[in-house]
Amino acid sequence: MNFKNLNLINPIIRAVTEAGYSKPTEIQYTAIPQILAGKDIVGCAQTGAEKTAAFAMPILQLLKRYTPEHKEIRALILTPTRELALQIEENFGVYSKYLPLSQLSIYGGVLAGSQLAALRKRVDILVATPGRLLDLVNQRHIDLSKIEILVLDEADRMLDMGLVNDVKKILKLVPQKKQTLFFSATMPLNVRKFAETILINPVEVTGNPTYPISQTIIDQSVYFVEKESKKKMIC
Repeated sequence: MNFKNLNLINPIIRAVTEAGYSKPTEIQYTAIPQILAGKDIVGCAQTGAEKTAAFAMPILQLLKRYTPEHKEIRALILTPTRELALQIEENFGVYSKYLPLSQLSIYGGVLAGSQLAALRKRVDILVATPGRLLDLVNQRHIDLSKIEILVLDEADRMLDMGLVNDVKKILKLVPQKKQTLFFSATMPLNVRKFAETILINPVEVTGNPTYPISQTIIDQSVYFVEKESKKKMIC
């Protein structure tokens, strides 16, 4: 099995090959054809399964296939943390190397100035943490009314972090008619029920890590020290 078997276009295959990808992982070869077919997806994949590529590659192809004149954001990826947002943006940049598509990540904890400047340019794919996204929507810097594809990444972490209300507010701002991709590392009952409320006839996909998860036991210890001794103790 290789990426050509997944009906990906040559610009994407060329980019991922140059990035060192040789063959698709389990989550990639199960998810990519379904996403290209326009299906809603509920995916369960642990860290290391390389699920970002599983949704990023077909999203790029779907956006490339339909290229009307537009300035609106067409794909939105929600993720719980700044680190994940930056990582996903970087991955989209790698896979879209030979495509005329742009991506941007926005997140809290930093001044919004540079993000606002980037938003004034054409952004096809927006990667965002829910809180910062709502802030900029409320300030009328972002319009979500033309979203074609919505991705909820690390959905279980978003619920654990108390972001579910922000996500629900965002869901009211995007079109009802869209493709929704829902990915989670675990699928407890509350996460599955949430997925059922936002997906339409979803296809379930799963994937195992491409490298084994360490089974090594980590020993943890606590040392109580005075503040002035902390630096010496760390050293």
